[in-house]
Amino acid sequence: MRVAFYTLGCKVNHYETAAMAELFTAAGHQVVDFSEKADAYVVNTCTVTAVADQKSRQMLSRAHAQSPDTLIVAVGCYSEVAKEKVASLPGVDLVLGTGGRKDIVPLVEQALLGQKPDPAAVPPFSRRQFEDLSAVADSRTRATLKVQDGCVSFCTYCAIPFARGALRSRSMESCRRELTTLTEKGYREIVLTGIELTEYGKDLADRPTLNDLIRLSDECGVERLRLGSLDPRFADEAFAQTCAQSRSLCHQFHLSLQSGSDTVLVRMNRRYTAAEYLRNADRLRAYMPDAAITTDVIAGFPGETEAEHQETAAFLRQVGFARIHVFPYSRRPGTKAASMPGQLTRQEKARRARELIALGDELEKVFIDRQIGTLQQVLMEEDGTGYTGNYVRVRCPGPAGELVTVRIVGRKDTIAEGELI
Repeated sequence: MRVAFYTLGCKVNHYETAAMAELFTAAGHQVVDFSEKADAYVVNTCTVTAVADQKSRQMLSRAHAQSPDTLIVAVGCYSEVAKEKVASLPGVDLVLGTGGRKDIVPLVEQALLGQKPDPAAVPPFSRRQFEDLSAVADSRTRATLKVQDGCVSFCTYCAIPFARGALRSRSMESCRRELTTLTEKGYREIVLTGIELTEYGKDLADRPTLNDLIRLSDECGVERLRLGSLDPRFADEAFAQTCAQSRSLCHQFHLSLQSGSDTVLVRMNRRYTAAEYLRNADRLRAYMPDAAITTDVIAGFPGETEAEHQETAAFLRQVGFARIHVFPYSRRPGTKAASMPGQLTRQEKARRARELIALGDELEKVFIDRQIGTLQQVLMEEDGTGYTGNYVRVRCPGPAGELVTVRIVGRKDTIAEGELI
């Protein structure tokens, strides 16, 4: 069988696509480019924004248009929250949502034979367990390991809890096996990812935490460990101490913010204040002065006044982020924010987003400039650039896949210039 994949959305989606592709390869099937003729097209959908919904539908339609007789499979978040709509699209034969990924190979094989999948193969949220998909390679030297799924935070703007369901964690034993195997295979950097990474272990009997995973990575001989997105409330004293004591952990912390205005944070149901966020970010820097704090921000949340927008801009400056991802607010059906008064126009949300993006670029350059003159360990990639532990992209000569010592000597836009030591 020839199978092709297309992925929309977050790093977790990309991880899950790569893991599914490996399952097909292990079963003796051939994974081909999405533009090629295939026996099955698998579209891993996203629902984080209305644009993501639209792109998900477009890619499913594109697959049908380029090969009307080919089996089309929809997986991922949008196909979970809009199953009936997705199933009604021309050519869509199988809708798995966010379940059944570990069993996707036999499900697709059955569908190609005209057999309907067993309903038990894709159980409802209430009966889903963590899908123990293997770690996947991002490159020859970097791999990603998903250790957690599900979210129960119910931020008022977000549809992900409806798409991903309850908290589910990979066991510590499975994490140990995967980390050890990846290290033995020569991967220099491992990224831990999840939908709500800081909730890791709350569903397991022995209640391990992300701190335990960090310590486990040291025990398994991981050379560099990087963490995915974090709830800022988790960055307490114990977490900061664990991170500072770790031999392997990269000093880059993506603490999701969304707004720097307390009144907007309340409407978002984010459960922390700007002052609490700042205190935790400062704590990480107190333990690790080289730490990069990166974040996400939503521009133009319902009811956001110009004063609240300016509060966010001022707070971004106060924290001094190393990198900021900015998204205009997107109305998600079924969420509380969708029915809130004060919905801003598309033009106004775009204006505010542009201002915050420009500020983020400015702050990123300031952070890079602070690295000039320092020595950094850089993991080189194929294109002649690499990343420091605190996530500065550096251009310098060096063999791909190797950790090299580099002196930062300058900056060109948002890429540092380095020289080998």
